[in-house]
Amino acid sequence: MVVLAAVLLAVTGSSASALDLETDVQPLPGEVGTPYTFQFKGEEGCLPYRFKYLNGTVPPGLRITEEGLLTGTPTEAGTFSFWVALDDSVDCMSLQSQGEFTMIVLPDLAVTTTSLPPAVPGTPYSVQLQFSNPEVGWPVIWDITQGSLPLGLTLSETGVISGTPTGPDAKSFVVRAREPFRRFGERELTLTVAAALQARSAVRAGEVGLRYAGSVPATGGLQSLTWSVASGALPPGLALNPSTGAISGVPRAAGIFALTFAVSDAAGQRATVPASIRIAARLTIATARLPLATVGESYRARLASNGGLAPTQWRIVRGTLPRGIRLDRRTGVLSGVVREAGSFRITVRATDRLGGFSTRTLTLVVRS
Repeated sequence: MVVLAAVLLAVTGSSASALDLETDVQPLPGEVGTPYTFQFKGEEGCLPYRFKYLNGTVPPGLRITEEGLLTGTPTEAGTFSFWVALDDSVDCMSLQSQGEFTMIVLPDLAVTTTSLPPAVPGTPYSVQLQFSNPEVGWPVIWDITQGSLPLGLTLSETGVISGTPTGPDAKSFVVRAREPFRRFGERELTLTVAAALQARSAVRAGEVGLRYAGSVPATGGLQSLTWSVASGALPPGLALNPSTGAISGVPRAAGIFALTFAVSDAAGQRATVPASIRIAARLTIATARLPLATVGESYRARLASNGGLAPTQWRIVRGTLPRGIRLDRRTGVLSGVVREAGSFRITVRATDRLGGFSTRTLTLVVRS
């Protein structure tokens, strides 16, 4: 706040003339919350002068000293009238001089804007700053006393921050609202220009019954970000976290699901991302029986599967194949020349790239 200049009036006196408390010069207006000092004036009589409060209402927060200072920090607005007495040196035997004074205390001129909405690069921006307690007849002029605005923005004398920011930025600065030669108020503000909001899809294929994890990463923008599904729908069993953009759950239905994600930031930016999520049916082994084999003859049989996501790996988890036959783990093909007869019971397992698996027990009969 501007400290109102103390009115320092020369105190003069004479032992030969009557003591007089000057009331022609009244205290200048003060402002709530702003330190204030005013010097009462005496004339004639003999030095030193002694001032004191008689009656009436001194503005709350101010006091009158014996040296004739009306000083302090006003705490209440209004018009206040009070009487002051002036005595001089006891050697002069002068009569006490009294006078009435009136002081106006103006309400605090304050910047009431406490925060600024964020800006977006390349997007026109305009915000009117606000203040309280204007006084009729006095214009309020705005300026910046410390710091600076982001590039592309300016502050007008009427308190409008406007322009088109050129890029991501964050600036703190002090704005001042002032009356010419009188009150003013200041406040530190911060204006953030968010980076352009961008998002991409990081979804992947899933499988019914297997836990799924995907995401919609976003960069730039102004925190906090919010994710949503703008169109279409997620596969049944999956959900989008609106605070992180994570997609999780256990899919319950197979298919290809087309949808569009949206990401919004605190600056009002919005980015959309088209995506397609494929959910495969649960992996199962389709082969129900193996063809007969004959000792000494070549044998070939392919194990088949349905669903899942390739590639599929095969292995025998229980039992053994007849001598001469082997299982290709990549293709699921049983092949070779059989060297022994019998009935061979095996349990095979198929595992896909997501870790889904299926097992089935089969019997390979070899004739002699």
